Amino acid sequence: MKLLSLHAQNFRNFEQLDLAFEQHVNAFVGKNAQGKTNILEAIALLAFGKSFRASAEQSLRKIGTDFFRVEGQAENSQTERLKIEIAVTTTAKSLKLNGKKITASELVGNFPIVSFAPEDLNLLLLTPSLRRRYLDILLAQTSRKYLRALRAYNKSLKNRNALLTRIIENLAQADELEFWDHELAMNGTLIGQMRAEFLAFAAKPLTENFERIANAPKQLTARLVNFHGEEISVEKYLANLAKMRAKDLRFGVTNYGVHRADLVFEIDGELLSENGSRGEIRSSVLALKFVELEFLEKILGEKPVLLLDDVFSELDANRQKSLMQMIRSHQTFLTTTKLEHLDVLTEKTVWQIENGAARKI
Repeated sequence: MKLLSLHAQNFRNFEQLDLAFEQHVNAFVGKNAQGKTNILEAIALLAFGKSFRASAEQSLRKIGTDFFRVEGQAENSQTERLKIEIAVTTTAKSLKLNGKKITASELVGNFPIVSFAPEDLNLLLLTPSLRRRYLDILLAQTSRKYLRALRAYNKSLKNRNALLTRIIENLAQADELEFWDHELAMNGTLIGQMRAEFLAFAAKPLTENFERIANAPKQLTARLVNFHGEEISVEKYLANLAKMRAKDLRFGVTNYGVHRADLVFEIDGELLSENGSRGEIRSSVLALKFVELEFLEKILGEKPVLLLDDVFSELDANRQKSLMQMIRSHQTFLTTTKLEHLDVLTEKTVWQIENGAARKI
């Protein structure tokens, strides 16, 4: 997959943005707060129909305007062209693929990307919900079945928790839980199994990538805790929900399921979140991103586009060089404040970004 062009109007600090891209590395250079990351955000918008940074779409509009528009032209490995258009006004949102209106779920997977941003370091340091969300975003790109199951699961979980409250208040009967138990079991089993399949795939390349980026013979591993998808079935899921029902009725929440899972990372058997250095944590996240690239390519048959935001921070010269060697086979869009970071790359296109304007240099 490669992105051929990007056009944006009234997006963030860009009044008008028109860029044409090559297959190799595309770098955006400039001081902080000039709009470099906004370009990566616009590219990611083409993949998911929503921002990887902002929860409120209205914040993406340039101040003083009442709409924004982002359009991208892409080409897949069969040289088929894709035109993705996203327009958001104060009252409506429109997504189009090759001129046809589509939903956000229909958009996901057509233009696969893998992105790294400084806030991704929180993936290993903060709450389990971030790590579950990471798995959900990745697997939704590879399987519409996963995305449908995830949406159905979240709806069922909300309804089951509401029913628990009604039962506690003597407004409903406990046997009414059986319907939602079955819904959670059917969809939760699929979600758990697909998460486990990804981790099985990731085991070897995760360690190999970490060793290359960190330039250290250490073993990076990842495992699921609180919910082991490879060990579950619909029958076991239902049995575990039944075991936890008394506790659920005490607290008014569902205490068992994929929504309780966590993804734990370790280096040589020690928890990365507790014992890892800043450099090791950054190298670990980058190692995971390159596993994503390999996984998406295997499942989709397309090389994803790679987005790297401020990737050079806290990486020494050797790690920077290793990283640049690893991106050569993917169309890559990256931001940096220093041109010398790009010296190791022989094929690259560089734009100077300043005050919401892009100039090729």
